[in-house]
Amino acid sequence: MIADLERVATNPLIKPSDFAFMPVTGAFNPGVAVDTKTDRVVILVRLYEQDAGRSCLGLALSSDGVHIDEIWDRPAITRDAPYELWGVEDARITYLDEEERYAITYTGYSPDGPRVCLITTDDLLAPERYRRHGPRIAGDNKNCVVFPRKVNGQYVILHRPMPRIVCATVASLEKPWPADGVPLMGPRPFTWRSSRVGAGAPPILTDVGWLFPFHGATSIDEGNVYSMGWCVLDANNPEKVLYVSDAPALTPEAPYEIESGPIPQVDPANFKTGVRVVFPQGLVERGDDLIVYYGAADVSVGAARVNKRELVESLRTAIAEDLGGEPL
Repeated sequence: MIADLERVATNPLIKPSDFAFMPVTGAFNPGVAVDTKTDRVVILVRLYEQDAGRSCLGLALSSDGVHIDEIWDRPAITRDAPYELWGVEDARITYLDEEERYAITYTGYSPDGPRVCLITTDDLLAPERYRRHGPRIAGDNKNCVVFPRKVNGQYVILHRPMPRIVCATVASLEKPWPADGVPLMGPRPFTWRSSRVGAGAPPILTDVGWLFPFHGATSIDEGNVYSMGWCVLDANNPEKVLYVSDAPALTPEAPYEIESGPIPQVDPANFKTGVRVVFPQGLVERGDDLIVYYGAADVSVGAARVNKRELVESLRTAIAEDLGGEPL
């Protein structure tokens, strides 16, 4: 039995109405990291702009991870480059502790399609110091995360050439990244991830290996339901999968994770029975807990927490007894 995630009492943490500087219909899909200078949790929130029908990224701050202390009155990342013409979406934030800088991966959307893009910075709270590196991977791609430290002298990257998660390595983040890699996980028919999967948050290193949340989705005919699971990769060989959730660790059940009415940021043809989404993108440690941050129903930001020691020990048992699901 894997230790349970518990939704925080302050959910939804962030709502569209929290942003007063422009009308937005969605404030969701959060990239999250702890700012090393202030020890505050930084949340880059995808904002769907009502008037433009496009996305930018807003910024929120929390001292304890479950109460929002501050929301900026301006976007942190706007659509400044041609490859972002149709949107800046779905950030993930990695702190590269050996280099004392951050890597922000996100989807730049344009007429060329969705592209994995990269920003690096030494200061999360100073967007003027953000350095754009443009699309990193050729072709349509999303859901990319960078590991917080090198493994065997290489940067390790997970990305999603539809519909699976692959692992790739590069010597430099500034040079192009491989368009494919070693397959780690894919959809499994007749399960909660029957259609596609994608990496959620950048992994953290634990006693059992690299741990990260991922999303799995059913097909459109099955409701296109997005849920969250856990994955553990070998600490020294992240191309080796040690554990994959056979059942969701978190699935849409709370009212704010289910949206029955039409919303501008989704195509209703893709959600025939309503928008039911738990879309993890952030994972941080606060005290004894791990907190997962996720997009809820493509409208707001939710969070759920679990005691880290209890989770790791339950995963250790599951790995030893081969109790996980099939990765591919």
